[in-house]
Amino acid sequence: MHKYKDTIYYSDLLNDDFGSAIDQNPLPKHYKYYSENLINHLIDFILYRIFVRPIALLYNKIKFHQKFVNKKLLKKVKGGYFIYSNHTAFAGDAFTPNILEFKRKNYIVVGRETASLTSIIYLLRTLGAIPLSNNMSDMKQYFNCIKKRSKNSSITIYPEAHIWPYYTDIRPFNSNAFKYPAKFNKPIFTLTNCYQKKKFGKRPRIISIINGPYYPKKEFNVKENSIFLRNIAYQNMKYAATHYSTYEYYKYEYKEKN
Repeated sequence: MHKYKDTIYYSDLLNDDFGSAIDQNPLPKHYKYYSENLINHLIDFILYRIFVRPIALLYNKIKFHQKFVNKKLLKKVKGGYFIYSNHTAFAGDAFTPNILEFKRKNYIVVGRETASLTSIIYLLRTLGAIPLSNNMSDMKQYFNCIKKRSKNSSITIYPEAHIWPYYTDIRPFNSNAFKYPAKFNKPIFTLTNCYQKKKFGKRPRIISIINGPYYPKKEFNVKENSIFLRNIAYQNMKYAATHYSTYEYYKYEYKEKN
């Protein structure tokens, strides 16, 4: 666990991860990405809307004094959309997308390490987690789940992939994570979490900047739209981070590997 004003040394902007170290195990056998069971839907509703959202709202408000900018832009879209955000918090990143709207449920694409949490993986599914898998037999179900959920809900993706706590810049990311809106012809929003000093205390507050919607171009194919949407997202997030992140809680320095 890092402390205030620690210096965190990195050597690889793309692959270094400063989150919790969890082994990447395969998903449980016969894991289902979604269920049509009515009882499961009822449990989903109770857990997500009655418990998770209020807890998420209170947590982010008390710990981070979180403020949203341009949240009304989300109302411009009917149906589903994708959110792309920088990955700079633990519970904060899990909670933020779930308190943006109350009509639509949010789902979050999570890393393969989530599969290691076998004791709660089905609870995480109920709460909106969509785990990546490197098992080819799971990929079709995973892809169908993304397609199904994106029809009427929002899906959050962290294209940087790895957590860098309180990092105030945007790390490079490729266009792979943008194939979903390109394939399903869905708009995207960017959500950039920026850090500013609070009046009291050392831990910064979060200012979450929302921009969009941005739509795939009809004249582009899937690959071209993936690149197009990636570039828009990166430019928006970079601009927001540069102009709104004004407080460095951790210091990040490059250090070449021995």
